[in-house]
Amino acid sequence: MWLFLWDDVVEDSVIPSSAKDNKVDWLHENALRYVKFHLGLSGSDVEPPSPTKYCALFKHCAGPLREFSTEKELTRFYETLEEYMTCVGVESQYVAAKELPTLQEYWEHRLGTSSVHTYCALTEYVFYFLLPRQTQN
Repeated sequence: MWLFLWDDVVEDSVIPSSAKDNKVDWLHENALRYVKFHLGLSGSDVEPPSPTKYCALFKHCAGPLREFSTEKELTRFYETLEEYMTCVGVESQYVAAKELPTLQEYWEHRLGTSSVHTYCALTEYVFYFLLPRQTQN
């Protein structure tokens, strides 16, 4: 649910006026910092502020994940969220420019914006088994 809310916030959020020119990048950077902290991967004891009230919901998701996952699994989950947010950022650039990507550009980012890898990483937590890793050809 948090992932869907994050996506909606990208499209329609109220953020600090200093970030207005690059809303998606600002949200992306601050959301990842917040997520990384709550997954226990930041190496910091200081909780960063949540960039939005919806992003703050991640704290509730992260607790059970941290309790039952290894650092390697948490890192994989974080990396899938990072990929998702990056792809959403690319998609939003096309929207802001009022342009359509080429068919090739669309498919380069489509899988990332669907968050398939993130849900696969969550499957490991839900069913308590590891999925095979994707290999690069």
